[in-house]
Amino acid sequence: VGGMGSVYEAVLYGAEGFQKTVAIKTIKERFTDDREFVELFIGEAKLVADLVHQNIVQIYQLGKMEKLYFIAMEYIQGVTLQEFMNKHMELGKRVPLELGIFAISRVCRGLEYAHNKRDSTGNLLGVVHRDVSPKNLMISSEGEVKLTDFGIAKARNLMKDQEGSVLMGKAQYMSPEQAQYMTTDKRSDIFSLGIVMMELLTGVNVFADDETTTVLQNVVYKEIPKPSHLNRDIPKKLEEIMLKMLDKDPAKRYQD
Repeated sequence: VGGMGSVYEAVLYGAEGFQKTVAIKTIKERFTDDREFVELFIGEAKLVADLVHQNIVQIYQLGKMEKLYFIAMEYIQGVTLQEFMNKHMELGKRVPLELGIFAISRVCRGLEYAHNKRDSTGNLLGVVHRDVSPKNLMISSEGEVKLTDFGIAKARNLMKDQEGSVLMGKAQYMSPEQAQYMTTDKRSDIFSLGIVMMELLTGVNVFADDETTTVLQNVVYKEIPKPSHLNRDIPKKLEEIMLKMLDKDPAKRYQD
């Protein structure tokens, strides 16, 4: 159960005893009359329906039962990246570099696919996830890494972006442009993934604070520390990659 909805483990039944375990995502009942929120939920289903990639959680169906909307989606037997990191912290261990880099590289593949997705007429959809964070990345028991929750993503003609008026996403994983209500593009997701990578490999979220206002100030103004100062095992080349992902200026970041 989250602030706006719930996710259930469920079983899809078919002919001749067919069964498939799925996840069902629903909006909390008290939000079903909020048209703006419902539109975001419907937009997510329509967008991700066509994002078919091994590193993105698949959506099977958007349904409605009385007033309640639901999304039937791929069930991942595994943990979120947040749970994965928490377990390492609990055991007093660092995530092995090779494992962390592998996980991030797979998220890159999913984002690359989403960012380059075109509609049936060949027009770029302009997808930006806007919520790349450890809770929205999953590791299956088979070792697959998957990006999920496009609930606040934006895409041309499919999702309302509301940029400039509404701040959407988790503050400590925002890009500077996102934190300042500016227009975002795929480079914003790259910055967010850089923050996830920093936390995964060093155990430190560089922008974290108890006050959201302070977090947003940190995102915009706080200098990014050298990753090797937080984890001496990080080699120079990897540090260069991480710092380029985390450049405050989108023009100086990786462009894709």
